Amino acid sequence: MFATIFNPESPFWRRTGSMADVLGLSALWLILSLPVVTWGAATAALYDAAVRHVRPAAPGGFVRFWSTFRREVKGALLPSLLSALILLLLAAVLNFFAAAVLEGMSGASLVLMAFFVFALLPLGGICWTFPALSRFTASPLGALKVGMQLSLAYLPRTLAIDALFLVTAVLGGLFWFPLLFC
Repeated sequence: MFATIFNPESPFWRRTGSMADVLGLSALWLILSLPVVTWGAATAALYDAAVRHVRPAAPGGFVRFWSTFRREVKGALLPSLLSALILLLLAAVLNFFAAAVLEGMSGASLVLMAFFVFALLPLGGICWTFPALSRFTASPLGALKVGMQLSLAYLPRTLAIDALFLVTAVLGGLFWFPLLFC
């Protein structure tokens, strides 16, 4: 019994190692995403390391993360800035429409719902851009174009990704302290 518990190749230790890798890679992503200009390269690196090393439980995830980050940092600069600008614009418009709903303007609820439907494609395009950038070679604007094409081609998955992104953003905004310090 004790031989299997202390065996580093046992399923328990492999799962524990994978969870530690996920936590470490996520912490690297968070630190490298703080400067807005590098969040795209960090996202591409996290996706690449997760798909190629964490998911199949292969070693070398951190090495893969750093090599992908260094390779993509220049190419992801413009898409990162454009994505941040698009997200800020979407947040400002959402804030405007939400204020109109709270003031009780007639038709504001309908316009807010239409905005949510409209905002799903750009948000999905942003979510697809950086994983695509880690897999393909594209110009900065070409990466955004590929992201938008993927968001349309895989619309059900895009909607699921958008929902997960929004839930994560809301929960991260509400519970930021435990995320950073626990």
